[in-house]
Amino acid sequence: MTIFNSSIQNAIRVNHRGFLRSSKKRFILTDNKTEDLSFRIIITDDVKEITVYEGTMSPVYEDNTTYYLGDFSSVTREGDYYIEAGGYRSRQFVIYDGAYDICQRIMLEYFKYQRCGHPLGWNGSCHLDDGIIKETGERVDLSGGYHQSCDLRKSPGGVSIGVLSLLRFALKDKSEWGQILLKDECRWALRYYLKVIQENGAMYNTLNAPLGWDARVFYKSPAPSSSQWNVTSILASGYMFFKESDPVFAEECLKKAIRSYNFMTSDERSSESYVHPEEPPIGMDPSFFFDLCRKGSTADAASMISASADMYRATKDLRYVEIIKDSLPFLLSHTTKGFIILRDDDSERTVSASCSYGWLMGGLLALCDAYELMPDFNGLREKIIHALDKIRNFADKSVWRSIQIPYCDKDLDVIGDFSNLTRRQGMKNLKEYDGLFYNGDVHYAPVYSPYIGLFIARASALLRMPEYLEYAQSIADTLLGANILDSSHIHGVGFNHCQHKSYGQFFPSTPFIPGAVGVEYSSLDPHSSSSEFDMPCVGLSMYLLSEICLSTVK
Repeated sequence: MTIFNSSIQNAIRVNHRGFLRSSKKRFILTDNKTEDLSFRIIITDDVKEITVYEGTMSPVYEDNTTYYLGDFSSVTREGDYYIEAGGYRSRQFVIYDGAYDICQRIMLEYFKYQRCGHPLGWNGSCHLDDGIIKETGERVDLSGGYHQSCDLRKSPGGVSIGVLSLLRFALKDKSEWGQILLKDECRWALRYYLKVIQENGAMYNTLNAPLGWDARVFYKSPAPSSSQWNVTSILASGYMFFKESDPVFAEECLKKAIRSYNFMTSDERSSESYVHPEEPPIGMDPSFFFDLCRKGSTADAASMISASADMYRATKDLRYVEIIKDSLPFLLSHTTKGFIILRDDDSERTVSASCSYGWLMGGLLALCDAYELMPDFNGLREKIIHALDKIRNFADKSVWRSIQIPYCDKDLDVIGDFSNLTRRQGMKNLKEYDGLFYNGDVHYAPVYSPYIGLFIARASALLRMPEYLEYAQSIADTLLGANILDSSHIHGVGFNHCQHKSYGQFFPSTPFIPGAVGVEYSSLDPHSSSSEFDMPCVGLSMYLLSEICLSTVK
């Protein structure tokens, strides 16, 4: 009888949930003392364990450590499986074209738990008096929406990223449960965003003050541009989602989307960088989260392209396509080293290559939106392929195929990744830098990686180049536990979840919420580290899994 080692962390790192039948299927053995490189894939069939595949692992190296990689992509039969390798047995997982339905359904529940001002929210009908307008003292009904993370924030930036991902997921989902549950959730989200667009088309801003359960203060001065572009797309997507089942509600969404879009492209909108109307409370979103998206910036051009694409899909008005055509040359001219440099129009100083609190992963998703409408635009296909190749090249440097993207310090002059070492070294000019990169100290940060997975999945489908799709699958695998920590980032799916953070300033602290997705880990021990829940991570992860399913399932 074979005796298998066991521990809280399993030495066989594999997607805790499982795989689609046609997907790339990999596992990593972390025990570098093994001498037997053979492995078996075993199905449990009619209470019997049957070996369906035998293979040989390949040694792979990283950070002076040897790992062993196994590939069993040829196994496509639906069923419950486990792996035997190196004297270890993996946990059970599935191969099934509906494997990710339960993940998406659980993540959808996160939105319901985070509702603000609704009996089904985790704190019930809170913040019902939201809407004190600071400039005038009047009260406007701006209740509703969502708390964003492990706190009570109703962030115009972070929440809108999560909700936009939810709407894009809803437009593509065809599941029976989705047809029932998504209508309720999308309607709740859209009702709030219908309220926040003012008569002049500007979006009410909020710094989430005061803290606690009292009525929050809002401002007539516009919300960050990146947030309003997101909300414009949310409302346009809401029209598309409800136009058949509830045409009256859909028209209301489209009317506000047009009003918002017209403001964003008007002279009334300021061309200055974003500055908070007041000093935000400690722990709230600083202004540099948003100030990349100003008129004339690449971030603004990318956001406008995606919003214009959504407006065209909703209205079929060709003027939106013309705006995309006019904006693309500027965006493409600032695409270098595989990604888009986000910068001010009047300065050669690099600002950032990060999504920050905008919708776009450095603009690459905007290129996908543009390509969907105009695949023959000069140079667009080549830029997307260049970015895909850059991502693939850097992913292959990592055993876990982890990808980080450069970001910017708050003083806007040091470019680096998340590691302190790189930040201390600094890089003054991103044009001299080699683009997307891997850093061994940070294996996964789902606040950014789903953007990359989404770009890979969408681009590989649009360009009909399925050879790239396995890299999106690897990001999903890492999200679902195939990582150095053997820990799933989706709470309620998989094993070894990281402890979530609590914040005294937002007492009472947010409870454990199934479907939450943690931002990142602070150490290599998932049981001693903590990770903040984050609505952008939830929405983006739902959207990522749906794009993988659409691109993979035949």
